[in-house]
Amino acid sequence: MRLNDDNASFRFNQKGLRKFLGDLECEIMELVWKLANPTVTVREVFDALRHERQIAYTTVMTTMVRLSEKGLLKIVDKVGLANCYMPAYDREEFIATAVKMVLEIFSSQFPRESQEFFEGYQAKLARKAQRKK
Repeated sequence: MRLNDDNASFRFNQKGLRKFLGDLECEIMELVWKLANPTVTVREVFDALRHERQIAYTTVMTTMVRLSEKGLLKIVDKVGLANCYMPAYDREEFIATAVKMVLEIFSSQFPRESQEFFEGYQAKLARKAQRKK
């Protein structure tokens, strides 16, 4: 998902980050966030990923290039012929930005329904807090 892309998709039927990213993109980003110190190479991500699934090095490399084209990874250095990547956003920043983008879309395209939802949600939270007292 390009965070600044009008054509970005939101997958309602998926859980967690997979609402914003494809399955492999999600796995790779989770590994990048975990392994980057401050950078990570395709080889490091591939080595970690191949223990979880059968995958080709070139598939990981292509996906990381695409993630950099989408603005989620930055190519910051080279070690020999290998690119060194770092995440453009930390995990929490990515989630906050993506959620904000989705909420802005819903609020602008469905203003009445969005307002009704948020008012109802606030009332629900208030009732829940009241019960705890």
